[in-house]
Amino acid sequence: MSSVDPKLKQIVEITNNLENFIPYATFFVTQWPPFPSPGMLSPDGDGWRWLDFPYKEIDGLSPILRSFRLLVRKAYCRLTYKVFDKCPQILVVRAYLFPLSSAHSEIIEYYREHFFRFKRPVCWLEKRCLLILENLLTLADFSAQAFNLNTEQDLVSYLETHKIALINAMVKSDSNVEELKKVTSEILNFHLERIVEGRSLEIQNFHSANSALHQSFLNRLNRIYANIQSPAMVNQSFQDEDMRRVYDKIENDEIDGFKSQLYNFQKRSVMKMLERESFQTPQLMPNIIEIKKGPKKGKVFYNISHLLPTLDPPFYLTPKGGILAENMGLGKTCICLALICISKFQISEIPDTYRDMKLHDTNYNSSKSEGVRSLFDICIGFVAQNSIPWKEYYDDFPSNITKRLESTIGYFQKVESRTGLRKTRSSLHAENCKTSSSYKKLYLSSTTLIVLPDNLFHQWRVEIFKHVEKNFLNVLEISTSEQSNVLKAAHIRELLSNDIILISNSVFSKQFESANSVLRNVFWKRLIIDEGHSMNSKTSRAVLLTKDLMYERMWAITGTPTSGLTNLHIEDDSQEYSIQKQFDPKQDLMKVGSMVSSFFKIKPWASNGKLWTNTIVKPFERNEFSIDLQIAKFLEQLIVKHAISDVESDIKLPVLHHKPIFLDPSHFDKLSINLFIAVLATNAVTSERKGVDFMFDPTNKNDLRRLVSNLQKGTFYWTGFSINDVENLLNICVYSLRENQVKYAKEDRKLLQNSIFISKLALSDMRWRSVTTVHEMGYYVSSLPRAIVEDFSLVRYRDNISVYGYPHLISVQKFFYRNRIIKNNEDLQVKVQKQSSEFWAGYWKNMKGDTKGKGVKTTRALGNKEDYKAFELSDVQEVSHLPSWVETFNPLLEEALLYETSSGNVGSLGNRPAEPDSKSKVNGSFRISDKFNVGSNMRNATIVGTMSSKLNYLTMRLLENQIQSFKSIVFYEFENSAYYLTEFLDLLGMNYLMYSSYIKISDRSNNLAQFDRWDPGKNEGEGMALIMDLKLASHGLTIIAATHVFFINPVWNQSIEAQAIKRAHRIGQMKEVFVETLILENTLEEEMYRMRDDVKDSSSLELIDHSRIKDYIMKFPFLKMYADGKFEDEYAKLTVSTGITGDLASPTEGSNIDDGIELKHATSEYIPDKISRKWTLPLFTKHNLNKLSMSEKQGIKRRFDNIEDLENEAIVDTEGGTLGGDIGDRSHTSVLFDKLRSKRKGKVRFMV
Repeated sequence: MSSVDPKLKQIVEITNNLENFIPYATFFVTQWPPFPSPGMLSPDGDGWRWLDFPYKEIDGLSPILRSFRLLVRKAYCRLTYKVFDKCPQILVVRAYLFPLSSAHSEIIEYYREHFFRFKRPVCWLEKRCLLILENLLTLADFSAQAFNLNTEQDLVSYLETHKIALINAMVKSDSNVEELKKVTSEILNFHLERIVEGRSLEIQNFHSANSALHQSFLNRLNRIYANIQSPAMVNQSFQDEDMRRVYDKIENDEIDGFKSQLYNFQKRSVMKMLERESFQTPQLMPNIIEIKKGPKKGKVFYNISHLLPTLDPPFYLTPKGGILAENMGLGKTCICLALICISKFQISEIPDTYRDMKLHDTNYNSSKSEGVRSLFDICIGFVAQNSIPWKEYYDDFPSNITKRLESTIGYFQKVESRTGLRKTRSSLHAENCKTSSSYKKLYLSSTTLIVLPDNLFHQWRVEIFKHVEKNFLNVLEISTSEQSNVLKAAHIRELLSNDIILISNSVFSKQFESANSVLRNVFWKRLIIDEGHSMNSKTSRAVLLTKDLMYERMWAITGTPTSGLTNLHIEDDSQEYSIQKQFDPKQDLMKVGSMVSSFFKIKPWASNGKLWTNTIVKPFERNEFSIDLQIAKFLEQLIVKHAISDVESDIKLPVLHHKPIFLDPSHFDKLSINLFIAVLATNAVTSERKGVDFMFDPTNKNDLRRLVSNLQKGTFYWTGFSINDVENLLNICVYSLRENQVKYAKEDRKLLQNSIFISKLALSDMRWRSVTTVHEMGYYVSSLPRAIVEDFSLVRYRDNISVYGYPHLISVQKFFYRNRIIKNNEDLQVKVQKQSSEFWAGYWKNMKGDTKGKGVKTTRALGNKEDYKAFELSDVQEVSHLPSWVETFNPLLEEALLYETSSGNVGSLGNRPAEPDSKSKVNGSFRISDKFNVGSNMRNATIVGTMSSKLNYLTMRLLENQIQSFKSIVFYEFENSAYYLTEFLDLLGMNYLMYSSYIKISDRSNNLAQFDRWDPGKNEGEGMALIMDLKLASHGLTIIAATHVFFINPVWNQSIEAQAIKRAHRIGQMKEVFVETLILENTLEEEMYRMRDDVKDSSSLELIDHSRIKDYIMKFPFLKMYADGKFEDEYAKLTVSTGITGDLASPTEGSNIDDGIELKHATSEYIPDKISRKWTLPLFTKHNLNKLSMSEKQGIKRRFDNIEDLENEAIVDTEGGTLGGDIGDRSHTSVLFDKLRSKRKGKVRFMV
């Protein structure tokens, strides 16, 4: 006979004592089978008995009763029952559940494994019991009134006022009673809510009561994000006198060392941050709910993952920090500086985990063995080890004490275990790992370590200077690798003497690879990560290093913690900039989880990689009970953020004016756009709009994307079509039209005819042939001497106007400034020939790409990975080889025939515009009459226009703003537009700075600092422009010095546009901000701009994926080249609309007497009826002379490499010096664009 398990008696005692169980619910059972025994009286009293199931199976027992039997036998619950005489057919059953984390949990688990054993594993039992508990939820009565039914009158009264669910104990053998099924989350949540509220079983439509449960994953998370509460200013939480004193200082703007006044919402943020740092509060884990009503008096905690009560619910501690997620422009940096100032003297404290650990320090032990320590030493050590903020009383101590305190740094030791590596895989189970322990010393500090993007380094400097009193904070700046030498153990005391350490993200990341970095040896008081959304990564070096660091308090500073938490808002009546981005909610929660575990290190998530997914993400996906509320509560414990309405009650930003500027395309703008449309139209017709040859076939998406992107670039300027490209296009169109005249529909034939006309127009135009070959912007200049025209111009236009490229005009300007007193044509001819020969030799050499023995370069076009051949002089010779049909080609007449009207008035159009006798620079036989004083006459040379409408408008508006002392920002999306813009600004000698991805980060920061410090009062009253890459305008930058903002083209992604505008329109901006978006009329740009409002989230939809864009392109909207039969000048004139009425102030330079030497300056005439301004731009000005002189002094030379545009790729400059001798000096700020010389030559694939 086997012996009885000695633990069985203990198990019986535990399960028979209802004190070890938690009152759960009441059940009403009918058709109860006769049992051999009524059961023993239970501890309930009042006639309640134990409900024990007989060992022998009972036939016909219902699934619910069988489930009860399993729970009882496995000690998950105990049941008591009572039958009342007036209702003998109803068995009233009380259920008690055995709680998790009970003192008896271990022995109960032993019982479950060893008694009533099944052939199934333990995991099956756990899943089965969970399913049973889910089903019991739907039948249970959780009210205290039902649980306390002791008399017949109680039962009768309850049945009269409540509906109950009767459980049939028995079922017929032939009935179709289904087994237990999985309960849906909606039903489960409804009944869990009944548990919390202690309600009886109400028969109602729970779906209508819980309509929020049916919201999508995305909408639910959006709702949580949107309802994050603004921090409230409360003083009651600070019980001690010190905290109340700090509170009063913040409220009364009396923060020591902080010289700025905070807005009320900023004060609330500082107080909330200080409160988070001062008090850690325990919070229930998200899967735990608290039951305040129900059968058991007092609090009961319920684990909804196991559907069981728990005696010791798991908690997590809120971090000493969080996410400062105020919206863009609300002064997050200022708030952080106020927090640092108010807590300057506080020191990080030894964590409780390490407080009682014995110090393993040889120096400490040796000093202790020398004898009894002095009271002075004990006091100094006590102050250091207990983080007493003694510096607050610095002036009250004698010097010997302060010196000793400064030299004594508190510390603690952390045990670091090194695990020996196993040599073989087989030893994985056969051998234990050998571990060795070492003790790492971590020093306490009062230092705030601030990690910030490299491009924000200057901004933090400015903000500290602006808001903090001089010398109040010791600030150490580490922005470069050279400065990082201070991060060595030998400099620990010097390092910790600083209140703030500013370290760039690039330097910080490299410290991950440095095993002896002092960053790992300090218990930092505070770690601040500016643009802290980078902490939601899992693998970046900065994140990995952060895991290694120890810090007491932590803040991630970002207006965009995750995609979902990005809430863009710019104060505007139209609410145009209130953007709610679409995002992946699951991925968003995972990003929050990464910050929780890696940066905030909140236990238990920090030590269990999968726990966040199991306790937050998956429950949220399953819509588990109370998870929305728990996540909302968790985020409110983490995020400090004000609702816009709360901010607007404190502050009102200056008015923001944003308007689109619709520009008429120039002749060459139309020609470029029409060439693109001709390519698309020809492709559609010849491919019959089907198959892989059709551009809109899904397999050609990359080609289509590149073509549409180039079409967007073409609205500014485009020289990417070669002569050969257009000749091929013409031949294809002619051949297809001839061979398929009958096959093609009338509309398709019309498309081919339009394409033929546009191809012929381009090929017959000498200006187009010239600029598209050398990839230069065409500048139209009048009144230059014949010698200059013959030797420097690209091609003549008409009268005394010729076309030049930028390098040609720069060389002409330098020639003039060196030879401005030339008296006769003979001297002029000799000197021009000498300089022009040097110029052209260097120019062709650089265009060819041969650079001092380095060979011919191969380059890549924007978005195109195909190499193309280097520039050949034969291409230049091709310019003058006009086709034979040019002599009879009349563009006005041919276009009129294409767009024939009912009037039929074609004959009145006259002949085609006359071309000059000589077609190219190579022939060089232009004639321009010269005045008697050659040098003086050259001063009359004037830039009368360019080939780009946008370039004209933008440059004139920037010139206008410069004269008015305004600072402007120009955002560009495509490098070619910035390239041409800076060329024109250089020609005029205007003030500008670059902020581009092709500039070193340190130079970007310096340029931003220079822009911020630029004082028109010290610079002849002139303003400044900042030319900025839109990709770099998204986060963090403050550029409130600017009051005028220009977008060169409409931005498809409105959230990016809003962020860019917010660089200037944010807290601190005291003036109205004017924003203009340039749009070329009747082009893809206009269509794109008008359809943006129809797209809720433009960031998730590519431009080419939008059906309206496809429909627009498929219409092939050719632009008319000659409106109303009237031939306009082909260049864009310098008359542009203006927002400034009246004449502009005249420069102080010059006098009323023309001495023949004084340089002229740009002037304008205001035209009231058109609200526009007509500009006169001399080619030679004092501004241009000063800029060229500055370039020469700095030794900066312009290079002309045929490097094409690269999309999202850094350009590495491996060459130095100047190519082509003496050409092209320019300012340092735009040297980067020298590397993009031939980048406009984007290849076009003819898919026919």
